[in-house]
Amino acid sequence: MAAGRRRITITEPGIAGSYELVERRDDGSLLLRPEQERLSDVIRESEGVVFKDEEFVAHLQRLAATEDDLP
Repeated sequence: MAAGRRRITITEPGIAGSYELVERRDDGSLLLRPEQERLSDVIRESEGVVFKDEEFVAHLQRLAATEDDLP
């Protein structure tokens, strides 16, 4: 991991995911930014999966939010 860059994983329902630590505040609180998933990881994870209506919409939104790392 690059110096100064911290990744935090939260498993709490409703906010679960990977986040990048942006700032540590004086009061001890943390400012987090959702970390972008890589497109290749999402494709690999969902390959061969059959989605139902609402799952397909959620998958498309997830794809749209990824960082394109494909050549």
